[in-house]
Formats: sequence, structure tokens, C-alpha cells
Amino acid sequence: MSTPQEVDEPIDGRTARAVRTREAIVDACIELVEAGDLRPTAPRIAERAGVSVRSIFQHFDDLETLFGAVGEQVFRRLAVLVTPIDEDGPLPDRLAAFVAQRATLNEAMTPILMAASIHAATSPVVHQQFEAGHRFFRSQVAQIFATELEAAGARAPALLDAIALITSWPSWDLLRHNEGRSAAEAATSVRQAIEILLGG
Repeated sequence: MSTPQEVDEPIDGRTARAVRTREAIVDACIELVEAGDLRPTAPRIAERAGVSVRSIFQHFDDLETLFGAVGEQVFRRLAVLVTPIDEDGPLPDRLAAFVAQRATLNEAMTPILMAASIHAATSPVVHQQFEAGHRFFRSQVAQIFATELEAAGARAPALLDAIALITSWPSWDLLRHNEGRSAAEAATSVRQAIEILLGG
């Protein structure tokens, strides 16, 4: 007669393999996008992950579900880049830390957001992730520049809109790829634009 441990081991083993396979599929999708494949297909994802196409749809209901999991994984990876900024520190220190952090994030997010922008129009999941990301970054602006926003009085909503816009990924992408700026040059432009908005 099998002991409880012996009965549990095959189940645990299958669960662990399933988790590894699911992670491999998600990682493969991210790797393809980062390599420039902005519309990865199930066969290409399967080949990269070393699994069958059938395996993808055993772990994900459809590509929409997979892209949702990809977004969640990307968020977890990028979360480590969001370090606390002293909201009570001098404005020059806050501004320098904020711009440096946002530049790093925007640069890291570029491949994934380029792909996501293609799918957002037809993918409710990707669209929702876009919205959640925007709300998070806007709230970060509101926290870090709370003192300046309060001092702006009735102009505060417009000021918040302007800083959120200037520091958004689409603006960063415009500077980097349409204007041809280096990452350092783009960061300088962003910092100077915020300084102008804040009357610096």
C-alpha cells in the first residue's frame, strides 16, 4: 500500500513540470518580442520554448491568455526597478531620481510596449494592462511632486497631466526613435521639460 507521501509525489512532480512549462512558454514569448518579433505566433513561441504548439494551449486557453501572463511577468521583472524616492527631499534630488528611474523603466519597457501597442486595439487584456500601467505611473508622479502640485492650486490637474505625458513611454519612444536622441539625451530633455513646467 502506498504511503501518503508516495501518492503525493507524482502529483507534485506533474505540478512542478506544468509550472516550469508555463514559465518557459511565457519567457519564450518575452524573448521573441525582445528580439524584435512583435507578433510572435504559437509555432514560433513553441519552438523557442522547446514545447509543442499543443502544449501552449494546454496551459493557456488562447494567445490572449498567454499575452496576459506575459504582461504580468514583465510587470514583476520591472517592479524591481521601481525603488522608493524620498517624497520630502529637495526638488532637484527628487527630480533627478525620478527622471533617472523613469528613463531606465521606459528603456527597459520599449520592446514589450512596442508589441503591446500593436495588440492593445484588439486585446482587452493588453488594453487593461496598458491602463493599469498608466494609472500606476501617474500616481507615482502625483506622489513625488505632491508639494509642487499643491502649490499649483487650480493648475494642479493640468500640471499633473503635463508631467505624466512628458514622462510617459510614448513620449520617450518619440524622443529615442523619432528624434534620434540617445537615452542620456532623452533623459536630459525630460528633466528640463519638467523644470520648465515647475517654473525652474
